[in-house]
Amino acid sequence: MKVIKFGGSSIGTVERFNKVIKIVSKKQEKEKVIVVLSAIGGITDRLINAVDLARAGKKEYRDVFEEIGLVHYMFLDKLVSKWKQAHARLVISTILSQLDEKLRGVFLLKECSPRTSDSIISTGEYLSKSILAAALNSGGITAESLDAADFIKTDSNFGEAEVDFNTTNELIKTKFEGIKQGVIPVVNGFAGSNSAGEITTLGRSGSDYTATIIAGALNADAVEIWTDVDGVLSADPKIVPEASTLSELSYEEASELAYLGAKVIFPKAMAPVENAGIPIIVLNTFQPEHPGTFIGKTFDDGGGGVKAVTYLQELSLVCLNEISAEYNLIVISRLFALLARLELPVILLNQSASNQSICFVTLSKQISVLLNEIKKEFKLELETGRAGRITFRNDVTVVSAVGKRFDSHSALLRLVFETLDNNGIKSLMFLNSSTHKNVSFVIERPDAKRTVAALHGAFFQNYAPVNEEHIKEEKEGI
Repeated sequence: MKVIKFGGSSIGTVERFNKVIKIVSKKQEKEKVIVVLSAIGGITDRLINAVDLARAGKKEYRDVFEEIGLVHYMFLDKLVSKWKQAHARLVISTILSQLDEKLRGVFLLKECSPRTSDSIISTGEYLSKSILAAALNSGGITAESLDAADFIKTDSNFGEAEVDFNTTNELIKTKFEGIKQGVIPVVNGFAGSNSAGEITTLGRSGSDYTATIIAGALNADAVEIWTDVDGVLSADPKIVPEASTLSELSYEEASELAYLGAKVIFPKAMAPVENAGIPIIVLNTFQPEHPGTFIGKTFDDGGGGVKAVTYLQELSLVCLNEISAEYNLIVISRLFALLARLELPVILLNQSASNQSICFVTLSKQISVLLNEIKKEFKLELETGRAGRITFRNDVTVVSAVGKRFDSHSALLRLVFETLDNNGIKSLMFLNSSTHKNVSFVIERPDAKRTVAALHGAFFQNYAPVNEEHIKEEKEGI
């Protein structure tokens, strides 16, 4: 049994949606499948836009709402036989009516709670899975539309809820045991519900996570993530057109890449399947014959090497300097407590050897709030000299080379620094991760694209296998 998930780009047009229907139809002939679906491409962004407009008291939210409805009715008309549309049309009209009511409430109140936001922006997946189930049934393949909120249970951290796996796993087993033989379950991704039954979301692009949660609970043979590229690539193809498809990655490497900016798979998606050794295969909806990227237990020799170069943007670098030695541990602990209260992640962290300065990278979207809170939190320390200047750089980029054993291959680190130096790129902060699976550094945003391109060229075009003697011979011209 496989869990197969299709992203928004895979169903972004009627023609693409038809490709998905054909893939599902072909697969169900050979094995049992469970389908997880994202919203139609662009719909989640429109839902977010509608919320923003309604909250601002702008009637234009109605235009966006109408566009959303037109898209889904058009897909329904093109994909489902006229004489089999009645039930699906009723389902879609009911979902849209509920959406209309919620958006109207936001417009009237001019505010939108995280709870209401989650219930609105998860609507796209409810609509798309209803259309897919109807299209499959229309084509003679029995499908059943299931609501992920019925069996994926989370806390109430709306926007990025944490899954209660003990409850969720039991509910999934019970739910899917009740599915009749030959019926394809079609599940909306991205959403769950809390103990009160309120809709929560798992984080943007969380449909991957939905698929692996289900696969882990049911001990599936594999998870297939279908997207619009041939697998996980060695760099962003928009920056590096010659980026190559990685044939395989370990769970840890895939996690590192996901957290550090690669957008092919959701960062948390590996966790539910890793312990059971259930592989994830990333495939291209538009080239289904391509083998894609295998993520799982790999059989390489564990040697050194760079797998990919990736990057994260819209970040800020903040430093608290000149911390008195006798107060540094207190200041650092309070700083982390402050970040936790603001729910801001620490992307990278660097401390001086004496702990007298600490620099960290976090999201730039709340930088003004963060700086004000730091000044308030450490007002006494700043006034008495127990801590010195607060410095920051807004809108920086973190570039990372992800691979294996950077600790034992100095040639890799040397090549990183030489590449930056040769291209006139200044690193504001450098960090070799404690796991030695990546090296990351902070640069100014305008340097991001050429840094990624330069490093990719160094590692994948001009750089032979990781071998210290080989590097030495190249440099000496032997």
